[in-house]
Amino acid sequence: MSETKHVLGLSGGKDSSALAVYMRQHHPEIDLEYFFTDTGKELPEVYSFLNP
Repeated sequence: MSETKHVLGLSGGKDSSALAVYMRQHHPEIDLEYFFTDTGKELPEVYSFLNP
């Protein structure tokens, strides 16, 4: 049987960010991998959030 992989996409917006924070705080037992697809049209604040 294959191991389940959990991934969570981040857009840099409030909804995906809130979900990432929620999952880390309430389900630390789940090994999540995060991904972000840069469209080249992101607001500067998105890059500040993703690269603190």
